[in-house]
Amino acid sequence: MTEAGRPRVTERAIAFPAPDGTSLEARLRLLEDHEAIRQLKAFYARCADSKYTADHRRKPQAEIDAITRRQVDTVFTEDGIWDGGKQFGTLHGREAIYNHLRGGRWNFAMHYFVNPVIAVNGDAAHATWMLWQPATFEQKDQAVWMSAITEDDYVRTAQGWQLQHYTVVMQFITRFDQPWSIDRNAPIRL
Repeated sequence: MTEAGRPRVTERAIAFPAPDGTSLEARLRLLEDHEAIRQLKAFYARCADSKYTADHRRKPQAEIDAITRRQVDTVFTEDGIWDGGKQFGTLHGREAIYNHLRGGRWNFAMHYFVNPVIAVNGDAAHATWMLWQPATFEQKDQAVWMSAITEDDYVRTAQGWQLQHYTVVMQFITRFDQPWSIDRNAPIRL
């Protein structure tokens, strides 16, 4: 465990799935836990991306609200934290996360969460993901590229695995028509 209480991602964790001598039942549970966490992250992304039409417009607010309610209630614990850093702020609790995600500032987004490194320790887990996201800001209908690392803390609940703390570590967000090396992690200039 790390000082923050997260399961430590070690070289042994990369040697997936379990140490020698672990029972078949424990190995199967570990595989199921990893897959459940991957499916939860995929559900988060699918909900986030389902808020837009095929021609890159926001769906009607009532539809967005229903999608976002399902997303937040399924993915986050009641006391969950969504930390978007300087760019997007930090939200505490499901209602704050719901209100932020339903409002959005996007006309379009496609969340690609890739290269998960997942460490499970009993009823707690930590995962690091890479995020690649083409998106369109609602303001000025500006197309952007976004790249980030997410650091996720999960807990096993009666509903299954849920996110307790989601942290975005921005790598860059930049207009589509300019190289990301110009602004790096500065606030986006529309």
